[in-house]
Amino acid sequence: KAAIQEVADRIAAVFTPVVIAISFTTYIVWALLLNSSVLDGIKEDWPYHEQGFNDWTLPLLFSISVMVIACPCALGLATPTAVMVGTGVGARLGILIRGGEPLELTKDVTCVVFDKTGTLTRGEMAVKDILLLSDRLAGEPKEVVGEI
Repeated sequence: KAAIQEVADRIAAVFTPVVIAISFTTYIVWALLLNSSVLDGIKEDWPYHEQGFNDWTLPLLFSISVMVIACPCALGLATPTAVMVGTGVGARLGILIRGGEPLELTKDVTCVVFDKTGTLTRGEMAVKDILLLSDRLAGEPKEVVGEI
């Protein structure tokens, strides 16, 4: 796993129970408020009864909303998805990346050096010319010299 994915897993491990606790607390607080006389003067103006909710189902809607909005699975899914998209885009552009860790390490790259073997432009190595530094093989065909 990439380091960022491990961090996301650790955060999600803590974040998930916290979100569930906040969602449960939201239900309890709203159920207590709506079923007590605290909001009697205010809740008559709210149209939730017309929409099919009552004093127990409206807090459930609020509780589910908290769970959906603060969904910790988004954090757990976003990191691997971002790695897959990054490697997929690189592959489409002809850059092969071996997963999340090498992709993550590119943030520290300050300089890129290319050689001139032809691998950058065609994707395969090719010998363009042979320069003999000795007359010893001068009479041989270039194919034989290239094999040596």
